[in-house]
Amino acid sequence: MNAAARRDEILEQLGAAEGPVSAAALGERLGVSRQIVVGDVALLRAAGHAVHATNRGYVLARPSPRPRRAVHVRHGREDIAAELNAVLEAGGSILDTSIEHRLYGQLTVDLLIHDHHDLDTFLARLEESTALSELTNGWHTHTVEADSEERLDDVERALDALGFLQREA
Repeated sequence: MNAAARRDEILEQLGAAEGPVSAAALGERLGVSRQIVVGDVALLRAAGHAVHATNRGYVLARPSPRPRRAVHVRHGREDIAAELNAVLEAGGSILDTSIEHRLYGQLTVDLLIHDHHDLDTFLARLEESTALSELTNGWHTHTVEADSEERLDDVERALDALGFLQREA
């Protein structure tokens, strides 16, 4: 299979996937190394394909009719589980997190936490890593998605009740 056909197959595999697919799994399916897949994905992204990298693998972004809202929060590392669980319990999904870094500007990473399984997977990986918000003394922003604006209001109320929500001036 030539490189162009392999990249088409990566897009097809991601389009058919129910969730994230690791570079190693794609490589195994395509008979190439993980690093070849990483390079192919970089080329796909450069060509304008909406391939997102998560901590569990690659996903192909799909348009969503669900409303979204940026929520600005601040808390310590010890409160990450409570924060993300509150969003889920209020009916939201956490799409990403971003910080404003003094040197690098805005840094955003996809989280794609839609349920408690996703949350447990994220929290298990967090035990061995540093949270992005630790670079900014706990200040960060999440893009949250829900079935309605009312559910997004519920998310904000839940975060506010925990003392995490930061209102913009």
